[in-house]
Amino acid sequence: MISNRDQVTYGEVAGYYHQNKILFGLKYFKNWFLEQLASSCPVPSWRAKLHRMRGVNIANNVYVGYNVVFDRLHPELITIEEYAEIGDRSILSAHSRGSLTTRDAYPRTTAPIKIGRGVCINPGCIITQGVTIGENSIIGTGSVVSRDISPNCVALGFPVRVIKKLIVEDNSK
Repeated sequence: MISNRDQVTYGEVAGYYHQNKILFGLKYFKNWFLEQLASSCPVPSWRAKLHRMRGVNIANNVYVGYNVVFDRLHPELITIEEYAEIGDRSILSAHSRGSLTTRDAYPRTTAPIKIGRGVCINPGCIITQGVTIGENSIIGTGSVVSRDISPNCVALGFPVRVIKKLIVEDNSK
């Protein structure tokens, strides 16, 4: 009923967390359910709260758009500081790995993602493992961020590149 691929992957991730497969399965199902609720929840602060319940480190006053996917296996590796905005249908993935046939040559790797204070990630962006986006930066719609972005920048594209430095006054207070 469960494929060999699923069994291997499931065991690999449960081992990463040093958890019994049943306990890990319950945690994964809980996180999946909370993600489904958050994806369509009409109130942005409730979406943030549901993702916090999954383990994503989200500060206060953060906007999380509809259908945002925070890493399903490692949500605790994602940190979002206050006043950040994550646009609809963006993906933040704190892990990568090859297929079953290439996993020895390309094993699972994980690295934290940090979204700084006041960052604006526009809709449809992909943020990959190990990336830090500095405070007050803006990431253009549909960009793929696979390297760090300095504070106070506008960056866009695939791969993302900085196109402008910003002079920012903090109006949040």
